[in-house]
This record gives sequence, C-alpha cells and structure tokens, in this order.
Amino acid sequence: MTAHATYAVIGLGLFGSAIARTLAAMGHHVLAVDQSLALVEAVGAEVAEAVQADATERAALESLHIARYDIVFNTIGDLTASILCTLVLRELGVRRIIAKINSLQQGRILSRLGAEEILFPERDMGERVARQIAADSSIISHIDLSRDASLLEMAAPRVLVGRSLGAADVRRRFGITVVALRRRGDAGVSGEVVVSPATDTLVEPGDVVLVAGRNEDLSRFQRAEE
Repeated sequence: MTAHATYAVIGLGLFGSAIARTLAAMGHHVLAVDQSLALVEAVGAEVAEAVQADATERAALESLHIARYDIVFNTIGDLTASILCTLVLRELGVRRIIAKINSLQQGRILSRLGAEEILFPERDMGERVARQIAADSSIISHIDLSRDASLLEMAAPRVLVGRSLGAADVRRRFGITVVALRRRGDAGVSGEVVVSPATDTLVEPGDVVLVAGRNEDLSRFQRAEE
C-alpha cells in the first residue's frame, strides 16, 4: 500500500479508534465513522474526516463515497450490525475489507460475506501474552509478522555467543534470519547497531540480536544450547 493510501474505519471503540488515530498519525487520509456522536468527536481532531452515520444503511455509506477508499476497516462490535455493514460494503464495491471479529463463528460468516482479512484482537493478544510470559527472559520485544512468523529482539543465545554468524549457521540449522545485531556498549549506553551483519560478524556476550522466522523455528533457536 502506498504512502497515499486512504482508509475508512467504521466503529470507533477502543480498537477502531486506535487504528484510526495510528493511521492518521502516520500521515494517511482517514475517514472515521460511528453511530455515536461522542466517539466521532473524540477522534475528529486527529483524522481527516469524522462522520456520525449508521454503517448498516446503504444510503449512509453511499453518501460517504465509501468505495473510493483503498481499505475499509469494519470494527463494529455488534454481530448483526457487523454483518449488515460487511454486506453493504461488498455491494458498494469496496476493494478491500478488513473486519474485526469477536468469535470464530463471526469470522466464518464475515469471510463468506466478502471480508478479505479477519482480525481477532482478543485471541491474538492472548496468544502473544502467553508466548511472552512462557518465553525465556532473554526476549526483549516480540512483533508478530503473521500468525506463524515473528520478529524477536533478544539477548544473543548460547548458540551464537563466541561464534561468527557463519560458524553458527542459524539459517541452515534453524531456518531463521539474523536481521540486525546491537553491541552491548558501555556504561548503560547502547553500542553499535549492525544491520544485515556479515557471516564473519562475531557475536559477543551481552550482544542483542534481531531475528526473524517461523515461530516454531524461533522456539528451537531459543532453546538451542550449542
């Protein structure tokens, strides 16, 4: 999606308003829609357009020229309203619909009605928290790239320390990629950051690595002793 992509966010609860505010802060044109005037006013100063409207009504969305937006987020919490909204969006020719769901059943319904992508934030957050709590304390940050792949910032594990990246051969052994490496530094100050480190880069105690790969491969990499 280009820097000039346009977005509409329908449903301005905590999740929807966070999407709208974040996209707007990134410089994108955002239309925010909700039946609640209070919720519309709460984000109005931060987005390009904020409109009070019933998104289950075809005429309302048609008047907003909803089909002109590159991506439309349907984050309405009520199941019936979410279904009706998705139907209208599809009928009006919206190119890409991303829908928030509260249950797998709702996800199956909205997928059949034309939502290309499904977001299940409660489940996904639960899985993320569980992984982080169960993970080794060496994990500094965790970013989901997809349901099956992640980007981890972590203290360099034993399998790397004292070796060059070439000698550790983690791509062949574990199927992961070392994206970057940060040196320990002195007196609490972060050291040099090496992006796309060469195979002859020696990993030292206290270094931090940024690694990407499938979750199952990353888990094996974390547990490896040598």
